[in-house]
Amino acid sequence: MICLGSPQASPNHEDANVAQLRAVELFRQNFMSRYPTGIVLTELEYMGRTTRAPISPGPLQLRGGGGINAVLEALTRDFRNWNKDGDFRKCDALGIDATGTYGELLEVTTESNSLSAIGQIDAKLSILRETVNRVNLLHTDWQPTRWRPTEDQSFYPLRPGSAGEVRYVCYQPTIRSAAPPGVVLYEIHVVERPRVPVPLTMPKDATDQLRESYRTRHAEPEEAWARRFVIEHPSASIALRALAALGGLVLAVGAIVLIFDPLPGDEVAAGVAALALLRFAVR
Repeated sequence: MICLGSPQASPNHEDANVAQLRAVELFRQNFMSRYPTGIVLTELEYMGRTTRAPISPGPLQLRGGGGINAVLEALTRDFRNWNKDGDFRKCDALGIDATGTYGELLEVTTESNSLSAIGQIDAKLSILRETVNRVNLLHTDWQPTRWRPTEDQSFYPLRPGSAGEVRYVCYQPTIRSAAPPGVVLYEIHVVERPRVPVPLTMPKDATDQLRESYRTRHAEPEEAWARRFVIEHPSASIALRALAALGGLVLAVGAIVLIFDPLPGDEVAAGVAALALLRFAVR
């Protein structure tokens, strides 16, 4: 997929939830690869066990958790905004290692809300380091995560708002805006499938290769298929680059989707595959 450079739509509630949960999922994979016996809590997981004072069932406790349990218990009592009684703090994601001596914070938001997210990270780190640690005699090294979505993780498809529309989350503002550690930024892109044939063509052999490969890819994810196609069909990749140079992203996507000729209901997957093809072909 390709970043269009600026958001085409404001995120609705569902978009925002998907963008946050996808980033948290990727962060979890990264954190657990570094601390396989640790834990990563999402905002909802944390809220469900720690922020319903005074009727909360108590801190989340893990069997054999040891150091993690001590940290979770401390968070239940003291991770709050001390200027507002009962105002408990939470992060989009919070990773803690097995010993409870290291933790990472993540906030996910739009580029336009980046200053607020940066302020939240700073405020939460201050409370964790200066209040939670001190009051509970902890020695947890709280840090904003330095994890970022990789190039292959920069895009994630969303449910379309209308037939023939391709919507996706783009995390590239994180790099473009030089977001500080702990903050991942996203925007929403929209590409409309042309309703009439586009004035762009590709050589017949490249067209046949595209159509046949797409229709026989079975359950292979669109990104994986696109990467493999570009590697295995260098001449078709040249044609794709020419298509993008001639018509631009939107027309090129439309032309590729017309080549795929997807079945009803498969338009979103076809659009995602077309965007992925162009991304790998022009890189």
